[in-house]
Amino acid sequence: MFKGDRIIALCTSRIYDPQLQGFIRILNEGLKEFGARLWVYAINADIYWDESKLTAEIHVFDYIPYDKVDAVIIMDEKIKSRTVASGIVAAAKAAGVPVIVVDGTYDGAVSIAYDYAAGFEQIVRHVIEEHGVKNPHYMAGFKDNKFSEERKEVFRKVIEENGISFDESRVSYGEFWAMPARAATQVLIDEKRVPDAIICANDIMAINVCDVLKAAGYRVPGDVIVTGFDGYDEALIYDPPITTASCVSQGLAPTVCRAVRECLEGTGELSYSVLPVMIKNESCGCERSDSYGVTLRGNFNNHFYRFQDDIRAYQSIAVGMQSGKTREEMMICLHSYFTRNMCCIVNADCFRTDINFFLEDEHSTEYKVLYDSLHYSDWPDPFDPADIVPEYEERMAPGYPLIFNGLDFMGQPFGYVCYMFENYDIIDYSKTSSLTDTVNSGLGGYINMQYQRFLMRKLEATYKTDSLTGLYNRMAGQKAVGVIRENPANHGKPFSAIMCDLDGLKRINDTLGHIAGDTAIAAVAQALKESCPESAVCVRVGGDEMLAFIPEKCDSAAIISQIREKLRAKSRETGLEISASCGAYDGVLGEPEGIDDVIRTVDERMYRDKAEHRAK
Repeated sequence: MFKGDRIIALCTSRIYDPQLQGFIRILNEGLKEFGARLWVYAINADIYWDESKLTAEIHVFDYIPYDKVDAVIIMDEKIKSRTVASGIVAAAKAAGVPVIVVDGTYDGAVSIAYDYAAGFEQIVRHVIEEHGVKNPHYMAGFKDNKFSEERKEVFRKVIEENGISFDESRVSYGEFWAMPARAATQVLIDEKRVPDAIICANDIMAINVCDVLKAAGYRVPGDVIVTGFDGYDEALIYDPPITTASCVSQGLAPTVCRAVRECLEGTGELSYSVLPVMIKNESCGCERSDSYGVTLRGNFNNHFYRFQDDIRAYQSIAVGMQSGKTREEMMICLHSYFTRNMCCIVNADCFRTDINFFLEDEHSTEYKVLYDSLHYSDWPDPFDPADIVPEYEERMAPGYPLIFNGLDFMGQPFGYVCYMFENYDIIDYSKTSSLTDTVNSGLGGYINMQYQRFLMRKLEATYKTDSLTGLYNRMAGQKAVGVIRENPANHGKPFSAIMCDLDGLKRINDTLGHIAGDTAIAAVAQALKESCPESAVCVRVGGDEMLAFIPEKCDSAAIISQIREKLRAKSRETGLEISASCGAYDGVLGEPEGIDDVIRTVDERMYRDKAEHRAK
């Protein structure tokens, strides 16, 4: 429960798939009927059950607040990772939150699935019993695949019940994909074993079987009937439209909604089964189904052309963020027509310039609002993760789900983006993947560039700064003083130069060692820098000689007096006898003498001071 609402977390992938978009719409509307709200946690990659290639975006599921969620729905066939789904199940169970799995089975979770065997049997019986086919062929998926083998047994059962013998010659393996299905069909043609009907285990294979047959001069369905399975949009707009059975996600949504309600009421079942809806179409000789027609083609065209226009805008946002020299410049790039329905929450360490976030193993537990479409800001605002998103009530008021994507770059998660649309428009849903990638690329590039700038500043400081004293080295000091002197705006302004030289460095080195000598040199440098105004350019000119160039009117005698007082204090602190001879020179910027002339003059005055010290 969160702010008076029952919260249902849906874990899925690729919400821009028309099937999934339809599922979300039906589920959300059903949940609202009994006071529940939907939060969608989605990845955009296809993992394809390859547990060795899990991407960083799966960490979006780590942001599920189980203390606020009343139930979790996992779309197993969409996420396609046993490892990821098992982790969500375990986290939910640890928090006492019920889990409903769509198209999968996990211990302790409610299971909802299509009865694929019964759905496939409808198609086989339709081809054999209604169209009277006597020489059928089955285009299977992978050998030993659970779904492929189950459908093969259905095929065997139905044809044998109708007096048709079965043997392995009636089976080809198209591996559920295009090229293997095309190759298997070509073998049938080459071996002159083209059957009366090819019943395919899925729609992708059916489309490609038709392509190969038509290219070889066979008519579909005039010479060969072809059927598919799954009910994909591509099959319904193919020519001829494919006879199939709809196993699309939205067909499961009403049952999922019912299961959630019964689960929350404590009356639910352990498993629910849904029968796929058969769609008869022209590829088997039936009339065209008018369920989709021209609307689908129009939608596909709309999505394609709209995306071409948007790609450049996304790229512009990402490049602007990457090249921003300050946080403000980077964040301003996010304020766009395209980002009007989102907010971004990121780890606070993303804004540190002294580290590269993506190279660190541990990060802050603090988060910041990088961007919020409901609140203009050009600086990261504080954020409490317990709030889920800024302005939660305002975002949820229209009654549509929150959609979360994980943010990651270089394999490192760093936050999440939340979308809130006031519709179920597939075009808006389709933009989420591109916008998330834009933020990933933009902020990731900005973080890398900021760290590179930090390293360049650090490297530059290393070349400019004397390591022992922290003052400018001679070359860098001359350059810094030259910049001041050559600026026309400074001409006519007073300046002072003060030279300090450590007394008795050889004696200290010979009697106490070079470490003590270094301590004494550093003490003089520190006293000089601390005694001068902030505008001073302090330089280690030689081994134990330090120069301060002060581009303003000052009291040189007072500064020298302060230097000597600090050295006396340092002597008491360290037990070393540290003193320095000093000389000063006052001049006017823009006069013809060069910096070397100034150094020569102030050096002479410093040596007079040293001679006076020796005389005493």
